[in-house]
Amino acid sequence: MNTGNSLAAVDIAALAGIALPDHTGAVRRLGEAWADRPVVLVFLRHFG
Repeated sequence: MNTGNSLAAVDIAALAGIALPDHTGAVRRLGEAWADRPVVLVFLRHFG
């Protein structure tokens, strides 16, 4: 079913394995964020 939403095509399992530094500098997998509860994931891109 195509909802017309580009987020429907996102592979959540692939995102879960991505590791990024948190606010303290410790490397965390994105999947840890939503392991216990729902989350809102926002990516900001800096221009300039």
